[in-house]
Amino acid sequence: MRAPHVLVLVSLLGACQHPAASFVPEPGDGGDAGPVDAGALACGCARFGNPRVAGPLGDPELGELSGLVASRAHPGVLYAHNDSGDLARFFALSTTGAALGRFLLPGAVARDWEDIALGPCDAGACLYLGDTGDNGRVRTDYAVFRVAEPALPADGGTASVPFERIAFEYPGGEKHNCESLFAHPVTGRLYLVTKELTAPSQVYRFPAALDPQGVNVLDYVATLTVPSSTDRPLTAADVSPCGDAVLLRMYNRLVQLRLPPGETDFEKLFAASPVDVAVAQEPQGEAVAYSADGTSFFTASERIADPVQLYESRCR
Repeated sequence: MRAPHVLVLVSLLGACQHPAASFVPEPGDGGDAGPVDAGALACGCARFGNPRVAGPLGDPELGELSGLVASRAHPGVLYAHNDSGDLARFFALSTTGAALGRFLLPGAVARDWEDIALGPCDAGACLYLGDTGDNGRVRTDYAVFRVAEPALPADGGTASVPFERIAFEYPGGEKHNCESLFAHPVTGRLYLVTKELTAPSQVYRFPAALDPQGVNVLDYVATLTVPSSTDRPLTAADVSPCGDAVLLRMYNRLVQLRLPPGETDFEKLFAASPVDVAVAQEPQGEAVAYSADGTSFFTASERIADPVQLYESRCR
């Protein structure tokens, strides 16, 4: 089953080398003049400009934003959720932060939701909400909640959505705190990146076929070179729409890992050297998301003080 995924990935990476858009350099950002040729840019983008305020978060109940991902079905829409202590729900926002609606998972419990991912699934596209937080490393009930990407509530209100709870465990019954979850845009494979206090983070992957009835045992994939000894812990991750780059968010900085040119084995990316990316200095930044076309990324913080701003950094 591996070969079809590789063929699709090669095709998608080739298509992403020539997005149908042009990009304008950041003003006052270093001497570039005129638009940048988009044909020279990969979907994952090798260079981003300085962050700019996209707008304030418009939903007053989104007070502990911990996860963020871009919709593929609804252009200009982001999904977000709160950290532990909230209802089992997520929110729809515009890319300027405006509130577009809420989605409730009736009967579910959000023990410690930490990140949200979106990827292909049998329903077309599915959201995955990661109940993966474990500060004490004592949990026996790690899970992700799978929801088919919903229609937006017509009135901007709250809609109930069906879901599947997918239980998982780490190999050998290990315990990990984790705040980073993403889904490969071609294969739909889910990946977790652990949150370590004094060591580099580890990457784990879910089985290719998820079992909602049993307990899914993860596979260890790699140990990253971040966070370094001078970094704070890793709190969020997202994969580019082409599957050629991953953003890794720490409290103190943001880095990007990119596949070498011509490489089609996605997991070789985790051995790539991290490249620093400019990011807004937020009070408690725990979210990062590529835009749906990979030409920008968004970040936001938990609400330490009002207003909480949504930031966007655009490809140069």
